Amino acid sequence: MSGSTRYFDRDAAGLAALIRMRAAALHGLDVTVGIGPNPLLARLAAHRGEPGAIRTVPDDPEAIARFLAGLPASALPGVGPATARTLASYGLRTADRIAATPLLTLQRILGAASGRELRDRAAGVDPAVSSPAPRPARSTPNTASARTSPTPPAGGPP
Repeated sequence: MSGSTRYFDRDAAGLAALIRMRAAALHGLDVTVGIGPNPLLARLAAHRGEPGAIRTVPDDPEAIARFLAGLPASALPGVGPATARTLASYGLRTADRIAATPLLTLQRILGAASGRELRDRAAGVDPAVSSPAPRPARSTPNTASARTSPTPPAGGPP
């Protein structure tokens, strides 16, 4: 996304307006665009509310908590009908309730990895987003060893 904002010289909202305009002009579609601090929140914003709009979730912990408050558990990625029923049997029907649940409790209900991922998603943390690893230092070949040959030249000593 940052490359697009630099290329088109627009902020995220301006880029979203451009996408909506081009989709309407080229394809006759009225699209919904979600903007958020990570792909998870942008996707949830796009799916929440009426179609044909630009929805923004600010990069502020309080705004993220307000946005997620009351969001049904089934709206979170990875929560299908069976998981939603299991969570509902424990009274965990919304994202804010799931985010407030102790991690160990969720891990007992869903398993270690699934409990951790669901708690992160319910808090607005996208587990797929990570900071890029630092690039390894480039090694340079040893010029002396690059010039020597493991086999002696023909006609020389063995």
